[in-house]
Amino acid sequence: MSITLTASKTALAPGLTASFLGSGGSAPYVFSVEADGAGGTINASSGVYTAPATINPDPAKSYDTIRVTDALLATTTKQILVTDPLGLVCDIIQNYMELPNGRVYFWDQKINQPKDSDLYVAVSVVSAKPFGNTNRQASSSWLDSVQSVNMLATLGIDIISRGPAARLRKEEVILALNSNYSQAQQEANSFYLGKVSTAFVNLSDVDGAAIPYRFNITVNMQYFFRKVKAVSYFDEFELDTPVIDP
Repeated sequence: MSITLTASKTALAPGLTASFLGSGGSAPYVFSVEADGAGGTINASSGVYTAPATINPDPAKSYDTIRVTDALLATTTKQILVTDPLGLVCDIIQNYMELPNGRVYFWDQKINQPKDSDLYVAVSVVSAKPFGNTNRQASSSWLDSVQSVNMLATLGIDIISRGPAARLRKEEVILALNSNYSQAQQEANSFYLGKVSTAFVNLSDVDGAAIPYRFNITVNMQYFFRKVKAVSYFDEFELDTPVIDP
């Protein structure tokens, strides 16, 4: 039986963990992270992967590639995405609708024109409002300050295609956002997707013949942004010499 690799998650936020499991082949298994990826680490024996503390600013390095090697040196790999809550929403839609990489993407100001008849989904932030801001000392170290801001964002989701795919599959976006996979990702990565809007807005005629089908729907999302920063600590103080007037 050939060696296989499974993961508890396909995407996660910075600093969180996922479990990788090797099967088939010949035990024991050794896990490793290939270089020049998102920057996470993995326990070589247990397969517990820890995402990097921050997202790599290079979009080409959004994924880490995990490799498992068995006792006979047979190997296989699997990728995991490290991204922010908006990226996790894209992952939920892509995973549920079984769309290839690149079919679900972020956009701002301009939507890419489809070059074929298949489906594309564009996700954007319509608005983002802070409703909480905290600053506390880390429980593990009084030398670290943990700051977080709670956000309420309205996401715009555009389902577009040159052919009829957008018209035929637009309802699947709603199913994706309320799927078991979505609920698991929300719980694991500490964000929440609210109820979707009551209607799809048909924007097909706005783009003319270039994109025959385009539908928009909105969804509210709650998430938080967290940052840990070292606090200055002084354990030595200079004693000022008093100045005595003559």
